[in-house]
Amino acid sequence: MSSVFGDPGYARLPDGRRLHYVSQGEGRPVVVLESGLGATRTEWGLVMPAIAERTRVVAYDRAGLGRSDHDPHRRHLDRMVEDLGHLLDHLGEDRYILAGHSLGGPIIRAYASAHPERVAGLVLIDQAAEDLDFYYKRSMRAVAMGAQSVMAGLATLGVKVVPAEVRRILALFPPDMRAEALAEMTRPSEIRATRAEYAALAEGFARLRSSPDVLPPVPITAISGALTPSKVEERVRPELIASHRRLVESQPHGRHVLAERSGHMVPQDEPDLVIAEILRLITRPAG
Repeated sequence: MSSVFGDPGYARLPDGRRLHYVSQGEGRPVVVLESGLGATRTEWGLVMPAIAERTRVVAYDRAGLGRSDHDPHRRHLDRMVEDLGHLLDHLGEDRYILAGHSLGGPIIRAYASAHPERVAGLVLIDQAAEDLDFYYKRSMRAVAMGAQSVMAGLATLGVKVVPAEVRRILALFPPDMRAEALAEMTRPSEIRATRAEYAALAEGFARLRSSPDVLPPVPITAISGALTPSKVEERVRPELIASHRRLVESQPHGRHVLAERSGHMVPQDEPDLVIAEILRLITRPAG
């Protein structure tokens, strides 16, 4: 099946599942993009073409999302990291530049910690931060999972609910990208896969908080959204930015960048900034 987001392919995992990915461009180092919670390859539609002018860039759908097979196992962080590793093995390169948005940040950090020899650089785009208490509040998790359950139930009945922020983001995409993304994100299976990721989020973050990643000495950029469009973000945003800064300040080649025109959705609101930071790592030596 073709995709407006790139040339499609599938990575076959040891348990028989398939991960769907899209690829654009040619060259090395290969850039692999890890999406946020419940998001797919479509998150990177405004970023991939410019990266593809310089090198090969790959975005994929995690299990149960987009065109990837469902995973019957609990979708905890280690499981996601393991799947990413199988995808990278399938692509066949020695080292990669990994860029992750939101939940994608902890995923690529955990992979880099476990496989430092495979990583040439990291770009963490408004990444989720396991050192913030916000992610562990039961009340917040209950509200989010309840909303996802309602949306899945409505989607099963043929009622497609698209939150206002998602509609705003989709409006930034060309019509063909918007149509492909919307067709997938309103399926009941998509919403259930998102809920499965959220259900195991605190568990995975607790492990990271108790046993912090030891990252390889490669270039690492953290991009933080600067805007606070909601009351929740007004409370959390300063702590999140501080966490991002602490992480890169502890690294020998760390860099912190503020996305002045973005809240959390930096890849859509400021794709040029994301592109610039990824291209910077492509041309910068790791030493």
